[in-house]
Amino acid sequence: MSSSNLRIGGLASGMDIDSIVKELMKAERMKLDKYEQEKTVLEWKQEDYRSVNNILRALRDLTSSMRLQSTYLRKSVSSSDESVVTATATTVGDGTYDIVVTRLASAATKAGSSVSADSGNKIDVSASLWSQQALFADGTAADPDPSADFAWGSEGDTFSFTINGEEFTFANTATLNQVFAEVNARTAAGVTMFYDSFSDRVVITTRETGNHNEGDEIVFDDPNGFLNGLLQFSGAIETGGENAQFSINGVVTERSSNTFQINGVTFTLKGVSENPLQPARVEVRTDTEAIYKAITDWVALYNSTIETIYAELNEARYPDYKPLTDEQMEQLTDRQIDKWEEKARSGLLKHDRLILSEMSKIRTMIYSTVTGLDEAYNSLASIGITTRDYRENGKLHVNEKMLRDAIEADPEKVMRLFTSSSDTDSEKGIAVRLYAGLGNAVERITETAGRSGDFVDSSSIGQRIRSINERISREEQRLQKLEDRYWRQFTVMEQWIARMNSQSAWLTAMFFGGMNNG
Repeated sequence: MSSSNLRIGGLASGMDIDSIVKELMKAERMKLDKYEQEKTVLEWKQEDYRSVNNILRALRDLTSSMRLQSTYLRKSVSSSDESVVTATATTVGDGTYDIVVTRLASAATKAGSSVSADSGNKIDVSASLWSQQALFADGTAADPDPSADFAWGSEGDTFSFTINGEEFTFANTATLNQVFAEVNARTAAGVTMFYDSFSDRVVITTRETGNHNEGDEIVFDDPNGFLNGLLQFSGAIETGGENAQFSINGVVTERSSNTFQINGVTFTLKGVSENPLQPARVEVRTDTEAIYKAITDWVALYNSTIETIYAELNEARYPDYKPLTDEQMEQLTDRQIDKWEEKARSGLLKHDRLILSEMSKIRTMIYSTVTGLDEAYNSLASIGITTRDYRENGKLHVNEKMLRDAIEADPEKVMRLFTSSSDTDSEKGIAVRLYAGLGNAVERITETAGRSGDFVDSSSIGQRIRSINERISREEQRLQKLEDRYWRQFTVMEQWIARMNSQSAWLTAMFFGGMNNG
């Protein structure tokens, strides 16, 4: 504490006024120290509550996925010959598919003639069109169709063309790479373009495979002769796209794409079968290993949550270890402070009623049966997940064989045990009820301790901390006034002593001066 008042520190009296005032204030500060210690304990307790909430949120997040049917409908897909066909599946039924591929789907293609006048000096697709006019076959003796010459105009002039109704415009100073990039980016045209330097030809290919119509699938409108003249597409004949041909379980069929769906299975044809009498077999099976892992991962996190929270609830409390005051910290080393605070913070949630109540509810949700289900699949215990010693606070133990057997025998019933929804609590699946219960627990703890980062903490602990802050502020003001009063009193005393000393010195001088004169 400090004051702007003039203070005289014992020059006249010879007393250590500063030390005297500090000692007088030490006793007066006891109430303030108590308030600050109480505030510190509340802040620590708030942090511990929030830590518990973070743990519960993590379990709730994983439990959320355990409510979803997709977690239990995962499929494993295998192909006996992935050079012929591969497949993926998610939530479809199990099945086996024998596939023989006789033709892959292909895209329609149109290729121009050689675009360079001299095969030994080919065009540069990264250089401007204008800068290499002399390199193009168009307009030279090498041009197979002089009637389709490109209209160059002046440097910087533009030209246009359309492909399948999509119009493009460029300056004659553009590069072929820029033209190709723009065409390829505009999906509405439905094609891609590239230059093959080996054959010295520009190729246009439809994006989609398959035979979609009887006529050409790549249609130009080329008023300036860029495609037909400069790129030598005049007279080019389109190679039409073809459908994929294959048989599936003996039924011959076609698809316009090499990737397609049948019965919810996505197939991708990769190549033609070498032997039509040896089909590639695709098998779709329930991925029991993925289901087993999902359940055991959830059990592991649940157990970790239980262990961590009950460790907090059973942590030793050391009531004699209060938060250190600033003065006490000044007398200790950093190591001593850390050891002291470790004990002072220990056990703040020991036997906490709120958390004990919520954990009891959670354990009940876990252990209770789900009514309306097959008795062989209506509880965790029925599929091999049980508790043991009560001192483990509800830790779950997995009988691996029993759980695997349950999943293999009927994964759908395992799914219902976790995911069943109902307006009746007893009919809700384990994950459904636990997710709701964890949400309620998080909300109740939040009402007590708030959330970190909230601009206004309206939790019960937050309100108590604000109340203590107000008391601390009032007490600091009281102590400041008291300290100022002490200093004023000692200053007055010093001033009187200084005067008395001055008068005493004058009298002494007068006395000895009179004697000398006599």
